[in-house]
Amino acid sequence: MKNRTLTGLALLTIWVSVTPALGQPTAERTTIGGVEYVKRTTRTETRDALLKAMGGAHVEWGRWWIVGPFDHPPGAADIKTPYPPEAELGAMNAGGKGPDLHAKMKAKDGTPTTWREYEDRQPIGGEAGLRLIDLNGFFNPAAPTTKAVAYLYRQVITQAPLEAPVSLGSDDGIRVWVNGELVLDFPAARPLDPEAHTLSLKLKAGMNHVLLKVSQGAGEWAAAFTPTFELDPVVESALDYRLDSDFPSDEGRYYRIVTVPAPRPVVAEIGGLAILPSPDNRPILTTRRGDVYIVGNAYELPPLKPAWSLFASGLQEPLGVAVREVEGVRSVLTAQRTELTRLIDGDHNDSAEAYETLCNQWQVSGNYHEYAFGPKFDRDGNAWVTLNLAHTGGETVMGATVPTRGWAVKISPDGTMHKVCDGLRSPDGIGMWSDGQMFYTDNQGDYVGTCKLSPLLQDSFHGHQASLKFRDGYGPNWKAEGKPVPTLTPPAVWYPYKKMGQSASDIALDSSAGKFGPFAGQFFVGEQTLAWVMRTSIEKVTADDGSTVYQGACYPFREGFESGVHRLAFAPDGSLFVGMTDRGWGSTGPKRFGLQRLVWSGQTPFELREMRIKPDGFELEFTKDVDKTTAGDPASYAMSSYTYEYHPDYGSNEMDTRKVEIKGVEVVGPRVVRIKTGQIRSGGMGYVHELSMPGVRSVATAAEKGQELVHRVAYYTVQRVPK
Repeated sequence: MKNRTLTGLALLTIWVSVTPALGQPTAERTTIGGVEYVKRTTRTETRDALLKAMGGAHVEWGRWWIVGPFDHPPGAADIKTPYPPEAELGAMNAGGKGPDLHAKMKAKDGTPTTWREYEDRQPIGGEAGLRLIDLNGFFNPAAPTTKAVAYLYRQVITQAPLEAPVSLGSDDGIRVWVNGELVLDFPAARPLDPEAHTLSLKLKAGMNHVLLKVSQGAGEWAAAFTPTFELDPVVESALDYRLDSDFPSDEGRYYRIVTVPAPRPVVAEIGGLAILPSPDNRPILTTRRGDVYIVGNAYELPPLKPAWSLFASGLQEPLGVAVREVEGVRSVLTAQRTELTRLIDGDHNDSAEAYETLCNQWQVSGNYHEYAFGPKFDRDGNAWVTLNLAHTGGETVMGATVPTRGWAVKISPDGTMHKVCDGLRSPDGIGMWSDGQMFYTDNQGDYVGTCKLSPLLQDSFHGHQASLKFRDGYGPNWKAEGKPVPTLTPPAVWYPYKKMGQSASDIALDSSAGKFGPFAGQFFVGEQTLAWVMRTSIEKVTADDGSTVYQGACYPFREGFESGVHRLAFAPDGSLFVGMTDRGWGSTGPKRFGLQRLVWSGQTPFELREMRIKPDGFELEFTKDVDKTTAGDPASYAMSSYTYEYHPDYGSNEMDTRKVEIKGVEVVGPRVVRIKTGQIRSGGMGYVHELSMPGVRSVATAAEKGQELVHRVAYYTVQRVPK
């Protein structure tokens, strides 16, 4: 295969204006894309002004408002039947007042409904990008809606008449009106493709109105809407880097997101991500379209000359990658849909000269949802792969029509596959803990109350019953024969729905010995829907009955990535590469895909580093010395506990919620606090103990005043209370 390298052009220039008489510099000036960068009052103003100078018009995209669901017996096949919002199309002409957002209407279940604002974490204005809107999640995530329609409305303000290109899609059918005029009518039962339609919205100067109507038959229900004016990727990376310097977020002061731009021919829907061995250290990635790239110059700040080298192509949706070097021969391993493949680069010329099947012993039926994730390697050289269930519908959303679906397997160096455990649903992430134990993440759905992190123990069962008919001793009629559900292996950590994301993805252990900040030895977990990275601490706990389990806590860490966070890889310098995609799953991020890098600034944020369980409460370790007055005050803390239901329905609400009494607080070290609580609940599916710490401050020093926590909440999953 011929090697192909695509190199971006550096389009950022910094120069110094010199006073001729004195020969001294007077001011630093920056141009980006040939246009002078001028910092203005806000990030949005600064970006919009530069875009306008580059030829991009100023468009102010308002937030979405949603109303529904309205009862729609025809389902997805007919979208013409009008409902109350369409009676106000006359008020949605250009410059008009728009719909009455306080109007009362009757929803599908007969209860009153009105327009509600859709909470969107991404910035608006000049940075409006992809907006995946999960309508089932908006209305009732625990009970997906069937045979309904909903309306989405937003205002758009422009300074001059223009045509704004957008791409959009829906699950299922869609109608679109701009200023009261119907511009798209597409009745269909279909999965979401965010780029199914391309429109050029004819906007007038001033106020414009956009109305969407989205139908629903059954299953998933969503819409996506993407303004498509784009900068050159390298120019945009340089601009975002400068904007992040001038307008850092609270998280961004400590951990900066740096975009590694891909040249436009590259569709970087990242399925796998790893780092080549030292001294090379370049990231290598697979894309969902079947390509493998090595990325050079990825460590520059900002990376203005990225070199994307095509290593291999023609693969079938590779959703993981790992690199092994033996006797000077580089092997790149990736899990395609039907096999674990070894790509060999014996002469190290960044091009695979051989494709070998290492293992093809798992089965597929052809269902689109039968993903294979991995590999990740353990200490013994085994390659671990997790196998997704099919999307079958019926009583439960997910099913297994052939053996091996819902399994975790490990493949020995000779290519032999060994079953480890079953009952997995959508196991997108695999990672190894510091003691060598392999873990995986699973996504909320049938039999999975919310996203979770669980140990992959030999012969364990993880809850989804679709795979049991292929378990030894069970068979297709196991329920009718009265065979019991195997003992569930409880998750080490529950990720509360939306509070800690909606779609947990990859796992990366920070083994940087402090190069990434104060969180060495912890897991970092991707969040694919809400485009952020979470932090997780694990401990091994022995209960009074002698049983030992893994359990721990999760914490918010860094949001604001450009697309769904799908893959993570720590580099030797301690930075964290983040591979992103939204295709097939959706994301709130403004882009469809990409590669970014998370870099620690060297400043330590004031955070709860770790929450650990004690027989009578919890021990809290912070990243900085705490102020004894606030940290020792019980009023600085609040706690509740809840659990999840194990059932075939999609997800679970928080169940059996109770307030947990804070009985006492003791500061036992400069950075350690013990809180004594009321009852710590355990057993069943495990109980999340949600801790908020609004009153805690760091100790004031000569260099800085006492700080609030960057994140004031943590979630500890209790399976067992220690002896």
